Amino acid sequence: MKEEKSPNVTEKNEINTKSTEVEEVDVGFDDDEVELVVSDLDDTSENEVERSIPEEWKGKSEKEIALLFEIQDLKNKLETSEKEWFEKYARLQAEFDNFRKRSLKEKDDYIKFASSQLILKLLPILDSAELMLKNLEQELEPNEFKGIQMLFQELFGVLEKEGLTPIKAKGEKFDPFVHEILTIEYTDEYPEETIIEVFQRGYRFQDRILRPSKVKISKIKKEEEKKLDSEREE
Repeated sequence: MKEEKSPNVTEKNEINTKSTEVEEVDVGFDDDEVELVVSDLDDTSENEVERSIPEEWKGKSEKEIALLFEIQDLKNKLETSEKEWFEKYARLQAEFDNFRKRSLKEKDDYIKFASSQLILKLLPILDSAELMLKNLEQELEPNEFKGIQMLFQELFGVLEKEGLTPIKAKGEKFDPFVHEILTIEYTDEYPEETIIEVFQRGYRFQDRILRPSKVKISKIKKEEEKKLDSEREE
């Protein structure tokens, strides 16, 4: 004997199926589509905030407002562009000033070097003239010697104006930066390392040593050295 299906059960299944179909139709958007709609809404709200109409523009037509927004955008772009160009100009100006200063310094250094090389070649002539004056002082009459001496002083004065100056030596304490030792004399008459004789005058040219003075300096013997000397003499 076959069992008959209950009409209540059939109706119940049909109702459940329909309700399921209705639920699927109600949720008819994909996740991506939902995100796109939300993002569009966000963009719209942002644009509305960004492009909010100023109070003084209210009452104008949409076309006028659109033109005013375009003018405002152009003005903002021009201000940004002007600032960028000004910064570029200031940077280029600073680079040019630095280049000009470097060029002037290099030119000045080159002139100093060229002048120093020329004067360095003239130093032997000055040495000869100075030695000649010492010899002529004993041979010539005072008036004759004075004329030659003035000529030498005039020549040296020209070089002095260019920056040539003699290095102090005799009576000074030895300085390894400006003096060169040729001989040493052991004596108690002078303090230790005093320059007691100058063999060749040294010169400065502006801020550099052109030639050191060649000198003789004093040395004080120690007691042990004195005893050894006395023993040798005996």
